[in-house]
Amino acid sequence: MACYNNIVRFYENNDYNVEIKNLQKSKFCYKCTTAGNPANYSYFEVKRQVGTVEFVFEIRHNINVQSYHNIDTFTTPDICIIKPDSIIEDDDFYDSKMKYYYVKNKELVSFCEVKNFNPYPELLFNFIGVVNELRPNLLRTINRSGSRHLATTLMVSGKSNKHADKIIKNLQSRYHINVLSDLFNIGGVTFSRHTINRVKTV
Repeated sequence: MACYNNIVRFYENNDYNVEIKNLQKSKFCYKCTTAGNPANYSYFEVKRQVGTVEFVFEIRHNINVQSYHNIDTFTTPDICIIKPDSIIEDDDFYDSKMKYYYVKNKELVSFCEVKNFNPYPELLFNFIGVVNELRPNLLRTINRSGSRHLATTLMVSGKSNKHADKIIKNLQSRYHINVLSDLFNIGGVTFSRHTINRVKTV
């Protein structure tokens, strides 16, 4: 939840208007599970005016996202920035009457994975696999858009050791991603208005 709130803070610090949506009994209800109907949970809507165009997006928790490569394959990032009103209800995904909720890959703008660990090699390299499945365009140099979003990011609570630091540095030099570690100590500083320009955006 702290990382989710920091993503919202990122958009506030980048001149988006932020609005809470879908309160439940006057309270913000976080979606802390991959199951459940997104309509039963709260989220943030962010808006930004660029020239005569208004950009609108939703910041969501635990939303199933279609693979870039296969329309019948899905994964569930911890935090997603998606286009508005893009969640689809599927009655045929399960063999039961249970419904499946997801967004098409083209509706995904960016995503973040959150891990409560110290960074280690397998975790860092596995994250690149998720990037390849959902946002393979980030595995090369890309240009920023006028709407400016946080680039796909791995957010890790623990502090990295010397070897993990080398891997993080190499991955961030190769790919258009962020790997943020030690967030227990520096999460607030990382997403402050004075230091937010240090993270990559799209």
